[in-house]
Amino acid sequence: MTDRLMFDVASSLTDRDRQILRLIRWHRVLTTSQVQMMFFSDRNTAQHRMARLYQLRLVERFRPPHAGREAEYHYVLDRLGAYVVAVMAVPDLDREVKVRWRTDQALSIATSQRLAHMVGANDLFVRLVAAARHAPYAGLVTWWGERYCKANLGDVVRPDGVGVWREGDATVTFCLEYDRGTEPLGRISAKADDYLRLERARGIAFWLLVVVPGPRRERGVRAALAGSGLAIATTTRSAAQRPETAIWAPLDAEGTRLRLGELAGWPRPAESVARVAEAARLRANEPTAAAG
Repeated sequence: MTDRLMFDVASSLTDRDRQILRLIRWHRVLTTSQVQMMFFSDRNTAQHRMARLYQLRLVERFRPPHAGREAEYHYVLDRLGAYVVAVMAVPDLDREVKVRWRTDQALSIATSQRLAHMVGANDLFVRLVAAARHAPYAGLVTWWGERYCKANLGDVVRPDGVGVWREGDATVTFCLEYDRGTEPLGRISAKADDYLRLERARGIAFWLLVVVPGPRRERGVRAALAGSGLAIATTTRSAAQRPETAIWAPLDAEGTRLRLGELAGWPRPAESVARVAEAARLRANEPTAAAG
């Protein structure tokens, strides 16, 4: 890292750049299209800006193997970008910041079998952020990525993401299961038990949103999850390109598709309501530490 490079970063980095770096840090990998949807009005501008961040050694990039020369770039943090994100989290400008970061490890996702899964799961949240850019009454107020979910919920369940979507007066908390059709339906059914434990442990009235490759898989998943007692809604991957719209089919309502915000007012299974209420009662009866 030269003095010239540090000067170029300090003089050219914008607040938008910092937000892009922060999201890449938390969600591991983002594509050019995803960055564009969240931050730019056209693809050309997004490509040029990401190329600049690459030149400044803030991000590293790759095209997925076997995807061809025309595949879009995927971005991970480079070491200097990791420093920038770390500094953003420290309000004391005089405090020394230490970062343990290896770009080669960040790039290992390029050859991982989980790349398509991670990009696909991230994409639903990206599209919600993009939708909120054009809807001042709506917003994705929480986005936990796969890593954060593992760190905070991994002892109970490991969703592909957790989000809170607010639309007007409606608020929907949801866990995401992004199904690529590679797991047997029995495995998906078994995950329902983990989500039951999460509901009991946290007492949060969440929806389990399941995105599947197509209609046939959706029918199979709905049958496998029937009777789970969870608030579940399904959709297909193509429909999930507009996740805020009326694409979500509650498990107990065949033929009904709701907007994401409308799930807030849809009746939850009685078993789910009872679990949430019991968790709230137990928390209320927990002994509190004596003052003083």
